[in-house]
This record gives sequence, structure tokens and C-alpha cells, in this order.
Amino acid sequence: MNKLYELNNVEQHYDGKKVLGIENLALEENQIIGFFGPNGSGKSTLFSLLSFIDKPTVGDLTFNGINTKKIDTKMRQDVIMVPQNPYLLKRSVFENIAYGLKLRKDTCNLKEKIDEALSIVGLDLSFAKRKWSQLSGGEAQRVALAARLILRPKVLILDEPTTGVDTNSAQLIKEAILIAKQKWNTTIFISSHDHKWLNQICDKRVALFQGNLIESGNVNLLFAPWKKDENKNLVKYFLDGQSLTIKNSASKKRDSVVMIDSSAISICRENYEDMVNDESLEGVVSSIGKQHSFDDLYIEFTIGGVNFNSRICKEVMQKQRFLPGDKIYVNIDTTNVRWWTL
Repeated sequence: MNKLYELNNVEQHYDGKKVLGIENLALEENQIIGFFGPNGSGKSTLFSLLSFIDKPTVGDLTFNGINTKKIDTKMRQDVIMVPQNPYLLKRSVFENIAYGLKLRKDTCNLKEKIDEALSIVGLDLSFAKRKWSQLSGGEAQRVALAARLILRPKVLILDEPTTGVDTNSAQLIKEAILIAKQKWNTTIFISSHDHKWLNQICDKRVALFQGNLIESGNVNLLFAPWKKDENKNLVKYFLDGQSLTIKNSASKKRDSVVMIDSSAISICRENYEDMVNDESLEGVVSSIGKQHSFDDLYIEFTIGGVNFNSRICKEVMQKQRFLPGDKIYVNIDTTNVRWWTL
């Protein structure tokens, strides 16, 4: 695949304070890439750079091989962002969706294009006549998405697209994103705290923490607070009283972030005692799905309120038949974890 964006030694400063620092990141075209991390991790700041709203304070950011400081208006129009709380004009749904095309003086077959956009986001064509004030939160979010999709962007950036929307709208937004990728080869960047939703749709994930790139791919992140045991190893205590000791971590700081690959986590149902050992933890399955770019199944579970994910092959699934709500035993290989130290 071709590299659509490249970031090299990029920093963003606000009021003299560094809020984002990325040494190197390549984002390939025609992918759905998810960005996740706690509030304040730098997702929105990164999106402001990728959408050309801001220019990096330091470093080089290229789009299609061209430094973003030199791109023209035409290239800027290839990238469209839907903010977390999209603003709708105080007009009809028709006028909201048509607005971008009218600005570009592209009004040929306007009604047909609006009908298509409404259909893609799962709204009845009669919605075109509704006023902006007659929409629910989920409907307003989908109208905002339709107003961007009608432009057929090369890159679509979605900042928390499912926040505050109902389950049905979240599903329809997901379907619209997949249609855009399939029909127009749109590259899509999404930030979300909904890890289950994000993992079901993305080809790749990128983790950020306190403005820094931590890891890409299938990774579980364990954040502070940590305690130290008698050997000074870091110990994570969960709300249900269980704990996880990170081996060989005596030299690590208490504010470190631990990264555990999904492949380092194995799970089994409670009737598979031969797979349980003294270090096994107990968890509860929260969701099961097929991850977008893998044949393996994706299982999300919780341990004491903390979310984890693991990938298992279909053969294991057929043998153990996990279901949401199942109590499971979890084995985590902590010998080869990776670290991010603040």
C-alpha cells in the first residue's frame, strides 16, 4: 500500500507547552485506522494536523509526498473531518447536506446525490425535508456524516463519531464508513473510547498517551497507578481485589504504561482447569467479534473493571464456545511486555 501521510519528528506546541510529539508515523491509504487513548492523549491535536487545520510547530508532515506547508486548496478539499460535536446549519437536512457541494459549485444532480448520501447513513429520503431542530442526537450525527460523504473525500476523519448516540446509530455509522471505503477507496481515521466498536471496524489501531505515540496494532494498555511488591516489581491491583505482577519490572517507574500484545493473553472457560495456574486471573467476556482485518476472532473481556482483548483462532472458539457473560480464566505472559515510561 502507498503511504498517504508521513510524520517525522513532529511536535505541536500550544502556549509554549508541547502537547504532541511523534518521531515517526506512516499512515497508508485505503485503510480504516483507529486512534485511541485516554482524554488528553493528543488524538484531537493529531487530527487537527492531519486535516490541515493546524501546521506542526516542529517537524515534517507530508500528504501524498507533499509537505503540508505547501499543499494547495484542491488537496485540502480531499480531507474532510467530522468533529466530536458537529455543527448543523439552522436549515433543512437537504440544505445541510448540500452545503459543501454548493460551496464547490458542484450542483449537478444534487437531489440524487443527497438521496444517495441519506441512504448510505441509513436515513429515509423523507429526512431531507426535516429541520435541523427535529433531529435526535444520532440522526444529527448521521446527517453531519452524510454532508461529508457527499463530497466523496479521499480522507475522512471522525472524532468520537459514536459518543452520545444510540446503538442503532452507531451500527449505521459503522456501515456508512465501510461503504465509503468500498465505493470510493476513502481512507478513514477514527478516534473513539468505544474499543469494541473500534476493533470491529479498523484495519489498524494507533495508541496515544500524553501526546506521545505508544504503539500500533493489537495492544492492551495498563496505566498507573502501580504499587511495588517485596521484589520492587510493579503490581497492578484491580477493583475486585485481584492483582497482576509484571515480572522483571523493578527498574521501571510507578507512572509507566505497560503494553501487552493480544497474542500474549490466553483465555479459557472455567471448565478447562488444566489451563489454569496460580497466576491465572478471573474475567468476564463482554463481547466477541471478527476483527476487520484478521481471520481470528476478537474477544473483549474485563478484569475488575479494566478492559482487555485477546485474539483466538476459530478452532479454539469451536472447542470452548465462549459467550458474552461467561466467566473465564486469563493467563497473561508478562515476561515480554513493552514499556512507555513518562
